[in-house]
Amino acid sequence: MNSIKITRLQNVLFLCIFMGFLISSCISKNTPLPENLVNDFRNPPKQYKPMPFWHINGELTPQGIRKQMKDAKELAGFSGISLLPLAPKKNGKPGTTPKFLSKEYLERFQDVLDTAEELDMQVILYDDNDFPSGMAGGKLGELFPQHTMKRLDKVERSIKGPANFEDYVPDGKLLSVVAMNQKTLERIELSEFLKDGLLSWKIPQGAWKIMYFVMVKDSYHKAFPVVDYLDTTAVRKMIELTYDEYYNRFGTYFGKTIKMTFFDDVGFWKHPRTWTGLFNGKFEELNGYDPKPYYPALWYDIGPKTQSVRHAFFNTRAELLAEGFPKLVGQWTQEHGVLDTGHPPGNYDPTPIDMNGDIFKFYRHTAVPLTDAIIAYQFGQNGHKLISSAADYYDKPVVATEIYGAYKEKSFDSLMLYRPMMDLFVRGVNFVVPHGLWYNPEQVYISPLVSPYSDKIAPALPSYSEFVGRSCMLLQGGRRVADIGVLYPFEELAGWYRFEDPDDTRQGFFVSPETDYPRVSGLLTNDIRQDFTVIHPELFLNKKYTIEDGGVTLNNKVNIQKYKVLILSGCKVISYKTLEKIKDFYQSGGLVISTTQLPFKSSEMGEDKKVKDLISDIFGIDPLSSNSSTTQEKTNGNGGRAIFIPSPKTQNLSEVIKGHVIPDVQFSPNPVLSTDLGKFSYIHKIKDGRHIYYFANSSDETIITEVTLTGKRHLTEANPHSGNITELKNIAHFQKDGQYYTKCRLKLNPVSSIFWVSN
Repeated sequence: MNSIKITRLQNVLFLCIFMGFLISSCISKNTPLPENLVNDFRNPPKQYKPMPFWHINGELTPQGIRKQMKDAKELAGFSGISLLPLAPKKNGKPGTTPKFLSKEYLERFQDVLDTAEELDMQVILYDDNDFPSGMAGGKLGELFPQHTMKRLDKVERSIKGPANFEDYVPDGKLLSVVAMNQKTLERIELSEFLKDGLLSWKIPQGAWKIMYFVMVKDSYHKAFPVVDYLDTTAVRKMIELTYDEYYNRFGTYFGKTIKMTFFDDVGFWKHPRTWTGLFNGKFEELNGYDPKPYYPALWYDIGPKTQSVRHAFFNTRAELLAEGFPKLVGQWTQEHGVLDTGHPPGNYDPTPIDMNGDIFKFYRHTAVPLTDAIIAYQFGQNGHKLISSAADYYDKPVVATEIYGAYKEKSFDSLMLYRPMMDLFVRGVNFVVPHGLWYNPEQVYISPLVSPYSDKIAPALPSYSEFVGRSCMLLQGGRRVADIGVLYPFEELAGWYRFEDPDDTRQGFFVSPETDYPRVSGLLTNDIRQDFTVIHPELFLNKKYTIEDGGVTLNNKVNIQKYKVLILSGCKVISYKTLEKIKDFYQSGGLVISTTQLPFKSSEMGEDKKVKDLISDIFGIDPLSSNSSTTQEKTNGNGGRAIFIPSPKTQNLSEVIKGHVIPDVQFSPNPVLSTDLGKFSYIHKIKDGRHIYYFANSSDETIITEVTLTGKRHLTEANPHSGNITELKNIAHFQKDGQYYTKCRLKLNPVSSIFWVSN
């Protein structure tokens, strides 16, 4: 093994960890934490430790399986693996042999399970050969080509009338044919003029576009055709070929050695016009009208109804996806005694419309929602709270991450193991799937190599695995404390999006100029440092959210949350029903903040006036006439406040929030970092009656600040890097305006974190 080059900062980190281990046995006898919690923190159980992808880019052998799994546990501290078979690449890079799901492959999978039992490890069952999930290793396309992915195409003719028009319908399944006047935007649905595949129509005066909307096969995705994720019949065929095949052979291991399954990239990546034959019927069921005359809105402005129609289309597709692949897989795993996890593409991107439909709906039936934290450090960072917020709504105690894949090898050192991990812990993650191990470590397709065979980071992996285990052990379950709810602008995202955007914007990033919720997310977590939960506007209408005395309560069984502030992030389009409930909150004494743009369009067709009237009632502003650049406020007799901030920044947003709410965690001074590399933030949970505070500093700077907590807390300090637990000293308690507070000094070295646990 080559000599390891370690920076001065890395030396400091390793020294701190080493010294921590030396003193970890000297836990204060006065520590009032229960013995089982202390022992589990010092030596975290295996279910909390990392379980990386193990990419099989070569020939599986019993000897290779045993050696690499043994090394993964004993040299890296991993407690399990997710076996990820690969398809061979056109550039000659090898895939997995034996062939996926062949008799020989299943024999090798048996070797994996036998080895896992011998070593007391767990196996996450990855559900396909390569990614995305849904190919069944090529069997689906071979045996059931009718059940592979479909695409919506628009074929159009530009014609001037009056004229007689005859044309044969293009190939594919015709879902709609519409003529639209290019000047007046008048639309005429032409299906009654079709006979035997021929369209015959007398064109009126004017310039017209005649548009055919046809569904065609679009299932080529990397190596093999992918299943139609939106069609339950198709998904069931896929489950028969993969999940059932594994269970029929290895059913006795389910719920024991195999406790979780994993699906990958289920959605619309590189296929933004994914469609299905059942679409029109589902649309009419959900929206109450025929979609056929409105198909042009998917590409063009059709007048005042454009935004509401687009919302109806894309909300329908989101429902079809949510009730397709993730629902059926979630039901299957529940019936077979295991959990399921996985992710769609772009689950952290600004818009879900062309990536995953709707991330809240997507995770409706998934046991363990997962955020895909790959590409680069801090890429998509402001979107990760979407996944943990969805888990909050559904009261799901575990939030996973797939992390590190596609990071640049050159910049990936032992510190980079910790930076993104800490950033994700404060955003709600508490289970870790590193990306990853490679069977042939000399030929890694997707860097970095997170493996005991990596010269660069191998020495850091055992401590890293313990760090992850300790952190996840404390962070899984319980309820999270957050005073702020941020409304997710789904109606705006759906109402704005159209196919074939002209700017060639990266998929997942085509949003309106008013869309600012990622910026608001970053301001709250990284700068203001006050935790929040994203609220889906449609789910907000559910009885699960109740309003009383200036607060909103999310009434879960375990993860109960109470918000004193609602932030309506920048948007033009919103449901008037959502605004009615926001008005109730304001009238009961709550603080409503709108940023950047007040809405004036309704996601319900023909209800724009209701939106404008409600905005006027709440904020005292006409959203169409106001062009003020200054913050504007309206109050009511119950203590309610409605504030419009046209240019949200750290200072003005912080002043408004803290003028209404006493934060449960306050920092004085609030640290200001000199660079964007790394962040400082926290998460506060209540679990088994204990308050758990986690403070994370992923930057290269030392953080020194005074922390004030609401409530009278007696605290123990638990170091996840070392396992050391000590009684936190120099705590001050005081009372102000009838409220008790706890104050203590916090010092965090670069790239380090700490837990404070109440006694």
